[in-house]
Amino acid sequence: MQREVYTYDIEPGNLRGLGIKELWHYRHLAGLLAWRNVRIRYKQTVLGMAWGVLAPIAYTVIFLLLFRLMSVRAAGDLPYVPAVFTGMILWQFFSRGLADAGTSLTANANLITKVYFPRLVLPLASVLSGLADFVVALVLLAALMTWYGIVPPVQIVAAPLFVLLTVVVTLAGSLWLAAMDGMFRDLRHAVPLLLQLGMFVSPVAYTTWAIVPERWRWLYEINPMVACIEGLRWSLLPGATAPTLSMVLKAVVVTLVLLAGGLLFFARVERTVVDRV
Repeated sequence: MQREVYTYDIEPGNLRGLGIKELWHYRHLAGLLAWRNVRIRYKQTVLGMAWGVLAPIAYTVIFLLLFRLMSVRAAGDLPYVPAVFTGMILWQFFSRGLADAGTSLTANANLITKVYFPRLVLPLASVLSGLADFVVALVLLAALMTWYGIVPPVQIVAAPLFVLLTVVVTLAGSLWLAAMDGMFRDLRHAVPLLLQLGMFVSPVAYTTWAIVPERWRWLYEINPMVACIEGLRWSLLPGATAPTLSMVLKAVVVTLVLLAGGLLFFARVERTVVDRV
């Protein structure tokens, strides 16, 4: 009896070869890899996932002391600690997602050289794994808001939209970094510095309207994280200024451009990444 033989041609290098439709069939793999990343991150630690909120807490305390010494109302009329902690947990998700996903191809070299699956799963799983820390930080933020007697406004229903926008921004940036890291290992040394600088040019420790001069806001708003952070603040804290329509539109347009370019670049690099890692 003759056995049928099937041949599959894997041709990365364009959006069709990137396997966007195929990615849905590997969604369970993305979830498993995301959970694996969480377990590896906190393996043999005493505090476990508490480490995910220690960084936002430490930065919040530092910024609180700094702006108290400077006598600057960095958050305007908002209570400073909840305002900066809201921005900090979103920025920590973004920065950790970029850092982890940016090296996801090279970190899983032993996997991608032996088994076929859409390589896009790796940066996606790294981004999704950061949601575990974000959820823990949200619980702490809820406790902090209760301590301050803050009742979320009705626009809290918009909060998931700004979180989703942050996820897409993180994924878009991680595609560029993951592809470039597969070609040049220098980038992984520059990313931590760039993320540190990026935190100070994003409204993490302050609000846009309290610190950024009005004449420069059109340029400042090109950073998509501005709309994400200010939008989450507006969704959770009463009295917070709503992000302007132009701010949100700029964030969406920049994110879509980064995502489309990142997908194309990732698909192009994916063709030779196995030989490079």
